[in-house]
Amino acid sequence: MTASQDLQTIGPPKGETIHRAGWIVTQVDRILENGYIHTRNGSIVETGTGKLPVTVTDAQLIDHGPGTLIPALVNAHTHLELSALKQKIPFDLPFQTWVEKLLEERSRHTTASLERAAVNEARVMVAAGTGYAGDISTLGIAKNALQNSGGLGVWFQEYLGSRVPDLDARTTETPGSPQVSDIQLSVAGHAPHTTSPALLHRLKQAALQRSLPFSIHLAESRDEHEFITTGQGSWADFLTLRGIDFSAWPLPAPTPVQYLNRLGILDGSTLAVHLLDVDKNDLDLLVRKQVKICACPRSNQNLHNRLPDLPSFLSTGLFPALGTDSLASCASLSILDEMSFTAQSYQQIRPETIFGMATINGAVALDIQSIAGTLSKGKRACFVYLPVDAQTPEALMEKIVHNDC
Repeated sequence: MTASQDLQTIGPPKGETIHRAGWIVTQVDRILENGYIHTRNGSIVETGTGKLPVTVTDAQLIDHGPGTLIPALVNAHTHLELSALKQKIPFDLPFQTWVEKLLEERSRHTTASLERAAVNEARVMVAAGTGYAGDISTLGIAKNALQNSGGLGVWFQEYLGSRVPDLDARTTETPGSPQVSDIQLSVAGHAPHTTSPALLHRLKQAALQRSLPFSIHLAESRDEHEFITTGQGSWADFLTLRGIDFSAWPLPAPTPVQYLNRLGILDGSTLAVHLLDVDKNDLDLLVRKQVKICACPRSNQNLHNRLPDLPSFLSTGLFPALGTDSLASCASLSILDEMSFTAQSYQQIRPETIFGMATINGAVALDIQSIAGTLSKGKRACFVYLPVDAQTPEALMEKIVHNDC
């Protein structure tokens, strides 16, 4: 049996409640045995261990038993709108061929069918312990999928190509417009090898003006690296076929990371996703610019037969979040599954570090750390019960991260 069986995702309780469990992981370095979470009107009032607070008289007591309560997990990078493509595209294709197949398969679906699949998979994702997500949408659909599932996070309208939209003239889809039930609306550039410098500048400006995170795929594939470093290659041919004129782009550049830095895109509100093709200079640059990063190990293994260099990220001073990417490139949108795969693939990384990637690092990446990432006073009372017990905090964390009870 795995920890995901009998899992319960607990949304913000109404009124005043006290949740007890054998263990409570309030944050990476604070694990309470025989602990409780005191909530009021959907927010955490306090956490503690042992006797209940004497000031509480009318709170509803919910005893979850000997298992463990953890913060709701954060999927910092996913594409809900591609959920209908699950198991439709082989993983073992050259990346450019895989992209072509994805576009072809997506075109076979109606907007309604894509939205239905997104809503269904968002519910599955939240039921599996993910309370917050960074959802990327190229088609501009499935905006309400996360909200309807009970989750929160950031919905990024993604752009690529060369046409610069008039974001100021838009209404409900304008980044920073009134939130949809606490789902923040922002923008994303697809990638440096698919999105013109002018468009990237405009999108980044729009996100900065509204103090919102800006997401971009970066250094994901060898095709991208070849194109950015030479201005030529098969990807250049692919862009030409799709009518994207890159003749005025400032190419070549030493690396995709340095290219984005030259464009002024890298700063503390940028979330760079994947980072498979990076060197030490790239990592040092990302640290200096305080860029947030997100790794998607299962997707990277499936599509590129490679893994991101998480040990180097960590030793350089970066704090990666975890994402699943889409169901077109991954078997599930479960961050529990992503943690387990990461733990198996990087046995030199401590379990608590991986747990941090799935919680507080993800919250920081999406700039929602004020409400998510830990079970701390004042944060949103959203947590997950896992039927996991152990003799020590160290053994408990090992079981959680390996999704094993």
